[in-house]
Amino acid sequence: MLSQPGLPLGFTARQRCSIDVSPADLDRIKQRCADGLSVMGLRFRGDKRSPAERFTFLREQLGDAFTAIELDDSAANPEGVLSPHSVLTEHLIDEPGQPTQAALHQVLDFLRTRLE
Repeated sequence: MLSQPGLPLGFTARQRCSIDVSPADLDRIKQRCADGLSVMGLRFRGDKRSPAERFTFLREQLGDAFTAIELDDSAANPEGVLSPHSVLTEHLIDEPGQPTQAALHQVLDFLRTRLE
């Protein structure tokens, strides 16, 4: 699972696409996905620290094995100090009906099914 993958910082086009994984590790991830593994990612759509290009890259590399949860910035907790970034922590609104709480439950279900 990737939650607001922010490193490396996306100063260049190449860095904005990077998930900071070696080619060998990416090949292994792809192999595991072919065997049934799946990867989930979470981000706010306007988050420049977790650029959209990273999710585009993951979709291209992993296809249907990648599940993206992208939330509007307006779903972020307005009491967060920084701009919307931390889907499951600082910007989580843990209340019924909130998109961030729904995302949290998707993550918990994702982990629960894989750890059983």
